Amino acid sequence: LEGLEHRKLYVYEHRGSLAGFGRYRNCGNYYEIATVGVLEPFRGRGIGKTIVKQLISIIPSNEIWLTTIIPEYFKKFGFKKIGHNIPAALILKNYRICEKFNKPRELSVFMKLEKQEGKKNF
Repeated sequence: LEGLEHRKLYVYEHRGSLAGFGRYRNCGNYYEIATVGVLEPFRGRGIGKTIVKQLISIIPSNEIWLTTIIPEYFKKFGFKKIGHNIPAALILKNYRICEKFNKPRELSVFMKLEKQEGKKNF
């Protein structure tokens, strides 16, 4: 994983077993939720929601970016689809990932969250 640092990684355990994980990256001039995953047997239990909320709360920025193929999921946390002023490094990462997994780039959506001071986004 690109730029993996343990303090930017969140692991969710259920009864001693890995159930899900998430991580964020500082990409110089922006922060990104780079990975969120929940293992199949643990899906549908709110674990993904817990992971995303935790990442939002620990990212030391009021602006958070991500790319996703499930934008409706992230809208409930306050993320909005963005079609302009997207960080160039995020666009390049998206191209690289789509190419690596042979997925069409058109499926990916760029989203941004702007945290509100003193207000929860979820």
